[in-house]
Amino acid sequence: MEKKKIYRMAVYAMFIALIFVLGMTPIGLIPLPWAAVTTLHIPVIVGAVLFGVKGGALLGFSFGLTTLIRCFTAPDVIGAIVLGTYSGSGFGLRNLAMVVLILIIPRILVGVVAALLYRLLSRFDKTSTWSVSVSALAGSLTNSVLVLGMLALLAFSEVEEVLEVTGASAVVGTLVTANLLNVVLEAAAAIILCTAICKALFVFMKKRNPELYQ
Repeated sequence: MEKKKIYRMAVYAMFIALIFVLGMTPIGLIPLPWAAVTTLHIPVIVGAVLFGVKGGALLGFSFGLTTLIRCFTAPDVIGAIVLGTYSGSGFGLRNLAMVVLILIIPRILVGVVAALLYRLLSRFDKTSTWSVSVSALAGSLTNSVLVLGMLALLAFSEVEEVLEVTGASAVVGTLVTANLLNVVLEAAAAIILCTAICKALFVFMKKRNPELYQ
């Protein structure tokens, strides 16, 4: 049991370090005019598949914390809105709520959703191929939908100003149109990379440390 705990902690540390490195370099967050295409969800989903809900939640929290740090070091429009610098209102309780509900909780749920879905689907998938792919897709969409949805809900006036539209239907329509390419690219990257990485790690982990897997 002690060996298993030490092993898990070491693996978690490596995944967290990878998330941080990706988040602080152009590889992890590729800037676009409105937001950024992220690859940070990929190690979160891989960790969720390998280590379950707790591992997925921990790595998701690391994802959220990394994006929060990046809001200070290299803010995009979303970061400026969340921190209150876009409107010039400063950081208050509303901004704290946005940090939690836009940057942190959606990223935690990426790992939780991917882990739970993989646990369910893997019972019917002996190869673990399509179950990983579906879980990766779900994890990626969880991030995209929740971040954009909570942004529109909590910062509606700022989003209207950025998009130069008025009204709920116009905001939703423009937000979806503006971010559709991001969502598709992130989902495709998650499906392809998570499936390939997980398949390789399954073989490695089961051969080397079968008692430590899941």
